[in-house]
Amino acid sequence: MAQRRSSRALTYGGGGSGAVNFSDGWGVAAGTGVDIPQGNFNYIFKPAINFNASVYRFLGPFTASLSLGYMNFKPDEYFISQTIEGSSSTANTYYADMPVISAYGGAAYNIDIADNFRVYGGVNLGVYFTDFAVAYEIDGIDPFVYDKWSQSLYYAPKVGVIFPITPKLGVSIESKYNFFSQKLTLGDASAKQNWNSLSLGAELVFKF
Repeated sequence: MAQRRSSRALTYGGGGSGAVNFSDGWGVAAGTGVDIPQGNFNYIFKPAINFNASVYRFLGPFTASLSLGYMNFKPDEYFISQTIEGSSSTANTYYADMPVISAYGGAAYNIDIADNFRVYGGVNLGVYFTDFAVAYEIDGIDPFVYDKWSQSLYYAPKVGVIFPITPKLGVSIESKYNFFSQKLTLGDASAKQNWNSLSLGAELVFKF
């Protein structure tokens, strides 16, 4: 008598290979990658390694997620000294590392392009908590110092691929373009700087 094999949701592509199913259920993930500053942000800071943890809810062609992340941007130069044009005065600028803690939700739409292999596109939306510090002085007199944690809106369009390596474990490779605004306030004075970065990373996704 022939044995009957269960076709219970092991794959999303219908191939029955015993791979993890990314079309329903829950998952948790841990990942890392690199954030590459763009535009004006690139003039001040170097690329940074990011670390993140996520919870996923798979809903057929849609995926929802909640994530926490951390990275620490280091300046290209901690100290810059320049002579002010048309004078003999010297302006000194001091930068410090800028740690970033992120908390955000995500939504994506998935397209199955092969058995056990899907591509997706979507968006993240949340907040960045950043500690930006800079000091500025002319001829060593009356230095201006700013060092403060601030909160800013964060959003990022994203694209990626996700595929299984075991019945309970998958890999996600993702690229996203990050937008956030660094708000600087000191007393009654305030300023706003819009910064961008390109993020490339990978996650291990544990399905349950």
